[in-house]
Amino acid sequence: MSNSIRIRPGFLSILLIATAACGSGSDESNVNSNTPAADQKIVAASSCENLGEQAQADGYLLECTATDNGSFWIAKGPVGQNPKSDNGSGSGSTATLGASCDAKSELAWTVIGVVVCDGGKYRFAVPDDFPPTPSGGYTSRPDWYPTLTQILGAGRPEPTCAASTVKFTQPVVPLDQLTTTIPYGAMLGDHITPIDHAYLGNKSLEKPKTQRTEDDYIDVTAPADGIITELSSLGAPWTNRVTIDHGCGVYTVYMVLNRPSGVLAIAYEEILAKGGYLPLDLPIKAGEVFGQQRDNMLDFNVFDGSQWLSGFDSPASYLTGDTWKPYTADYLPFFSGAIRTAMESSLQRTSAPRVGKIDHDVIGTAAGNWFLDGTFGYGGNPVDLYRNATTPIPGGFVEGKNSYAWSHLSISPHEVDTEQWVFSIGWFTDPKGDFPQMLLDIPAGKPAPSQLTSAEGPVVYDLYQLSYAYTRSPGSEASAPVGYKLQRGQSKGRVVLQVNADGTLSLEVGTEFTSAKRTYRRNFCRGPVGDADATYRQIV
Repeated sequence: MSNSIRIRPGFLSILLIATAACGSGSDESNVNSNTPAADQKIVAASSCENLGEQAQADGYLLECTATDNGSFWIAKGPVGQNPKSDNGSGSGSTATLGASCDAKSELAWTVIGVVVCDGGKYRFAVPDDFPPTPSGGYTSRPDWYPTLTQILGAGRPEPTCAASTVKFTQPVVPLDQLTTTIPYGAMLGDHITPIDHAYLGNKSLEKPKTQRTEDDYIDVTAPADGIITELSSLGAPWTNRVTIDHGCGVYTVYMVLNRPSGVLAIAYEEILAKGGYLPLDLPIKAGEVFGQQRDNMLDFNVFDGSQWLSGFDSPASYLTGDTWKPYTADYLPFFSGAIRTAMESSLQRTSAPRVGKIDHDVIGTAAGNWFLDGTFGYGGNPVDLYRNATTPIPGGFVEGKNSYAWSHLSISPHEVDTEQWVFSIGWFTDPKGDFPQMLLDIPAGKPAPSQLTSAEGPVVYDLYQLSYAYTRSPGSEASAPVGYKLQRGQSKGRVVLQVNADGTLSLEVGTEFTSAKRTYRRNFCRGPVGDADATYRQIV
């Protein structure tokens, strides 16, 4: 399941003031008094009927707003907050699209999306509005990128304690039921770019599904004290997402949770009845049960607001989806003793970092994540959709495409067999999205993606089906063993790649470039690679 963006308390973005655009390629290529009934549950991003109606929920002002996908309660900002204040909280500006603005306004965070003052009106910021990536990449959070608290904190203030003071003293699942764990960085189906969570295996998956019983469910418990801030459905009753705020800027997230229970039992009944997203403020203690798992591996990850992944060429790509991604943290240091030992030994990857890696961009080379030119990063929608929008743009959906990931490309090392490179693409032969992952063959004499630069010119690579050197017993859905290896399957064709002087990547399925050549990019504001001289001004 995708961690797609929701318009919700805690999803906050930025106001940018740009004095000059730096080329991003063609955008065309590829309280009113009406209040709801007292018994009606109002939450951000849930559907509504009366356009313009306003309500308060969880300290936020919500307004019933029309979007291309229906009418939804959209968070306009914390109740009573000065739109232009920056009080250090996880909240932000109440600026709305099309509202009047002053080109000399201070940098502000907004709950509706990334906006810029253009011609005296607010609009969504688009690639041309962002500063160029420094030649050495972003080694720390750029000032214009939201903090983790602003993304996940649901209006809470920024932490004043150190993340290192948070200790995980309890396991997430019973250690005697834990089997092998898929590390961060897998590329699977329409998870085209490396995934920012691990998958914890459990023994029940060794049985055929028809043989599993109630006794095969295992408890899922909080590894540390915290506040459950979210329970949401991922589309089916057995696929749920839970977020726990452990304080000090540390969050754990659990997805495809089969059955919320324990402290979440009542909330789960509400989700089953209504579906959707349920913001919570529910304390939980370390070791306390909040769910049960049986029929899937459990998605698990940790986000740490004090950390920053430096291997993303342009973090702006993730402002349209998975905005938390640069804060993905190795969870092993939060555990200690026998729990850490068990968690670490379960990881399939044997090389460092054992927990895996998701940021593989090497500036000036083909390695890492890319997005089709004319689209705005992870969200997959056209740049002009953002530029011309008058209402918020829901994430996780692109008109006429099979998935938001149709425009994604990643050329990255395999998450376990790290000597092998995976070619993972949203659009291989179907422009609506077909999402294959293939082995990129690198024989002697050909550069690895991390060495493929503009000096190499076009290079043709053979692609093969991913094949795995292990077997399962019939009916088993058990996770793969530690340290497994890839092997080459049947041929899937060829692809020609060329890194261009402006930092873009040309690609075509086949052996030579034709008029069908596509361009992918990830840094919106770079001329020749390493050039960071484009004029940009940000008034703070």
